[in-house]
Amino acid sequence: MVSAYEDSMDNSSGYSTRTINVAKGLKANGNDVSVILPKLRSGVRFVEGVPVYEVNGVCPAFLLRLVGKFSKIAKPSTLYFFDPLFMFRVSRLTKKADIVQIELPALSFLLSSFIHKTLKKPVIMDCHDVFNALRLKHTNLLRRIVETVLEKTALKNGDFLVTVSDREKQILGSMNFSLKKIAVAPNGVDTAFFSKRFDLNHIRNKYGLKGTRVVVFVGHLGYVPNQQALAIISKTIAPKVKKEIKDAKFLVVGRIREEMNLPNVTFTGYVDNVAELLAVSDVGIAPLLEGSGTRLKILEYLSSGLPVVSTSVGAEGILAENGNNILLEDRIEKFPGHIIALLKDSELRSAMGEAAKVLAENYDWKKITKELNDQYVLFLNNYRTGARHDERNFSIKKDAA
Repeated sequence: MVSAYEDSMDNSSGYSTRTINVAKGLKANGNDVSVILPKLRSGVRFVEGVPVYEVNGVCPAFLLRLVGKFSKIAKPSTLYFFDPLFMFRVSRLTKKADIVQIELPALSFLLSSFIHKTLKKPVIMDCHDVFNALRLKHTNLLRRIVETVLEKTALKNGDFLVTVSDREKQILGSMNFSLKKIAVAPNGVDTAFFSKRFDLNHIRNKYGLKGTRVVVFVGHLGYVPNQQALAIISKTIAPKVKKEIKDAKFLVVGRIREEMNLPNVTFTGYVDNVAELLAVSDVGIAPLLEGSGTRLKILEYLSSGLPVVSTSVGAEGILAENGNNILLEDRIEKFPGHIIALLKDSELRSAMGEAAKVLAENYDWKKITKELNDQYVLFLNNYRTGARHDERNFSIKKDAA
């Protein structure tokens, strides 16, 4: 697996979590899996038994940092995807691979072409966010055009494409990519991890939550939709809920920027174990207005047995049933009412939480990576024999709850 993000094995974002769990899952199914990351300093480490090769190129780190600063590129190491020495080193690491899987393909048009056409290796593109809608909205016109063209070029080098939702598969289909070579593999959740029992009193004392009813929002706050959601929570949702529920506390879990100082919410910053905070929460929320793909935060809420209030954008890609295992609300002015109702009714919270856990079982990473492994075995056999690879989607049950 070749990942575009240098932090893709530290579990600090949705991209990271998917990369980690797909690698672990494919390894658990008997495959020899390695992860390659562009990194300012080279080295090798192991994450839960998976070797992670951190590879740099000819361009010195200080120069990449300087370019990143002036071009506002958050992770300048991704520029190594255009570095010939980086591509050479990747080619040496992948020369014995049966399949090369590339994460976040927008930057990999040169690398994917080299692996596909020169090394003659089958390439799988794992598309976390196809033609990133946020990029189209929040960057300048020239960058939008260039990155969209590069992403489409990279995807054409893929022998097989994986998307996280059927909507994204249809987007690719509308751009003349064959649906026969696209599979939908949604994001997942480690249900065993989020179902652990904790010393709840200890956790409440640890985070100053004793005597409160907790509404939780989880997310990396460098991500634009999460920033927008946080502003909505602070200015619109939390004040109305707190007016009705005096002991309500809005907890924001995730990496924060220094300048963030909003009223009505409590920041925890990044935590090593988000499961323990979800265990002492009463309601999970996702008032997201933008973005695409499957929200890992929603799956984590569900797996923790939390009743969830979300916009339809926030719950995209999850086959939940409104009013049963989730509450969907796109009118932000109505959002506080749902939270208040849940905080006041323990039986309703319990019923929705139990239904949520049943739904989450269908998104367990073990199930998803087992089916992904089966797809890869079929794909590789067809690739070697020249047979057609027929479309086959994952068997997530719509009536799971």
